Amino acid sequence: MIKEKQNQILQQLNEFSPRLTNQLKNLPEQSWASQSHCDDWTVKDVIAHLSSVLTNYLIFIDSAKNEENLLDDPNSSRPEPGNLDGKSFAEFLSERAKETSKSFDSKDSLINELELRFQKLLDGFNSCQDNQWNLPAYHPVNWVSIQGILLWTLFESTIHTWDALNAVDEEYLVDENLAPLLPEYFCNKLINRWFKTPDSAESPSQTLAVNFGTLNGLRIASSSGKLDIEELPINSFDSDAEIHTTASEFALLITGRKNLSESIEDSSTQLTGNQSHVDSFSKWFTGS
Repeated sequence: MIKEKQNQILQQLNEFSPRLTNQLKNLPEQSWASQSHCDDWTVKDVIAHLSSVLTNYLIFIDSAKNEENLLDDPNSSRPEPGNLDGKSFAEFLSERAKETSKSFDSKDSLINELELRFQKLLDGFNSCQDNQWNLPAYHPVNWVSIQGILLWTLFESTIHTWDALNAVDEEYLVDENLAPLLPEYFCNKLINRWFKTPDSAESPSQTLAVNFGTLNGLRIASSSGKLDIEELPINSFDSDAEIHTTASEFALLITGRKNLSESIEDSSTQLTGNQSHVDSFSKWFTGS
């Protein structure tokens, strides 16, 4: 990831954090108990999960800056990275989120804690020296870097905010300032193993182009049971099919929040080429 894009993500997160705090403060008390877009999580559970995630990410980048391996601690209960994906980790995350949620007795205490934790994490990123961004950083999915944890922060903040706020306000979309930056996360090969395809090694390879109406789009290739996601000039490669959609809509599609068939039916997405991709695409990302 180039420094310009890194700075852009950090700037947008610095602006997003207070905006999120204000939106949460304006939520009616009864909304916190509403079902979110995450299975078995209330709105409160989602925000509690995000708060917990931000705390862990601060630990991860502080350890990276100090060039410490978290797993060297004999009392560490953290899983060895490289063995987990969205599907295998889902049950553990669900239970942890609900337990964390119970520790907050009011919406104000949760919002205040989220605000504090988000600011501490952003301070940690804002204070990074140029030579620190590529230091190895732990994440349960894979060893990444401090830059990689910035991408995880972008993803978790963007998607889980939609999970919570859209559940109580259908007009709320994936943040239009953050959504166009998400391809940096989706294309990172150390990160996107979080997404799983049930395709077997015998399944035919398929290539899908994602056109956002800009010069660059995404190339998603499924081959031998693995997904490869790249950001490329949209006219630089051939594909079996192509979808035209917005960055905000794609964020919902790739994470399984919305079905591709549904998106096509409501005209949020247009597909040309091999129509079998409608079914394949929806299966590829069930792990999230």
